[in-house]
Amino acid sequence: MKLEDIREVAILGAGTMGPGLAQSYATCGYGVKLYSRRRETLDKAYSIIRTNLGTMVEAGLLPADQVDSIMQRIKFTDSVTEAAQGAQYVVETVVENRDIKRQLYAELDKICAPDTIIASNTSYLNIYELMVPARLQQTIIAHWFAPPHIIPLVEVVRGPETSDATVQLTMDFLKTIGKTPVLMEKFVPGFVINRIQRILGREIFFLLDNGYITPEQLDLAVKASIAPRMMVLGVVQRYDFTGLDLSAKNLENDQFIEPPMENRPRSLFDRVEKGHLGVKTGKGFYDYSGRSLEEILKERDMNLMKVFKGIDFILK
Repeated sequence: MKLEDIREVAILGAGTMGPGLAQSYATCGYGVKLYSRRRETLDKAYSIIRTNLGTMVEAGLLPADQVDSIMQRIKFTDSVTEAAQGAQYVVETVVENRDIKRQLYAELDKICAPDTIIASNTSYLNIYELMVPARLQQTIIAHWFAPPHIIPLVEVVRGPETSDATVQLTMDFLKTIGKTPVLMEKFVPGFVINRIQRILGREIFFLLDNGYITPEQLDLAVKASIAPRMMVLGVVQRYDFTGLDLSAKNLENDQFIEPPMENRPRSLFDRVEKGHLGVKTGKGFYDYSGRSLEEILKERDMNLMKVFKGIDFILK
C-alpha cells in the first residue's frame, strides 16, 4: 500500500482519545468512521469534536467555514464491521484490556483487507502478542497523547514482525496530518514518555509527601525552568550543555537523597481514596469546582495552542 492509497480511516473507540484522533484525520481531508458500541459515547464524541473545532476557530487556527465539512467527513457508528470495512488504515483505541483487544483483532481479521494497516493507540500493552499472526507485518503501535488534536507527538513502536513498509507508511501518514512521529525500534512497556513521566512521578510524590513544596510551587518551578528548556534541548542534548563530566559527578554525589521505590505515594492515593480524581471530579491537586469540564478543557487547549504556535522550528 502507498500513502496515496489511504482514503478512509477507522477509529475504533470513541472515549478519551477517539474524538481527537477522528478530528485530526478528518481535518486533513480523510474520511473517518468512528466506532463505539455505545450510542451515548458516540453522542458525547460528536459534541467534543464540535467543541474542539470551535476552540480552534476561536484560536485562529481553523477557518469557521471548514467546521461543517470536517464534521461531515466523520461517520459515527456502533458497528465494527461498518467502521472497518473499506478502511485502509485502522486505529484501535479501545480500553487497555488484553482480552478485549485480542477479541477485536480477531474480528478485524475477518473484516479488513489483507494489506490494511492496524495501528494500536495502546500506552503500554504488547499488542504484538495479541494480534492474529497473519496480520503482524501490517500491525504497529502509534501512541498519541492527550489532547490528540493538539499535541504533535506520536510514539511509533515497531513490532518484531512489523514490515519496513508498514513502519515507513505510518511515519509518512502521521507527518501528512501534521504530527511528529518518533520511532522506537522495539517494544518496551510505556514506550518513551510514559516511562520518563513514571520516573518524574517518583520524585514529584517524594517532594509532596514529605512537605518540601506545594503542588502550585512545584509546577511553577518546572514551568519557569526545565519545561521551556526541554523544548529546545530535549532531555539528552541538555547533558552536552551542562558538561558530561559535571553530569557524571552529580550522579556520584552521596549527599543526594533518592526517592524511595514507592508505588503508593500518600499525596496521590489519599486523594484517590477521597474521590478527588482531577478535572473529571472537580478536584485533584488543584480545585476546579464551580467550572464546567468544557470550560476547563477549553482553557487548557487554548494555552497549549499558544505554546505550540511558537515551537514549530524545533520539531523539524
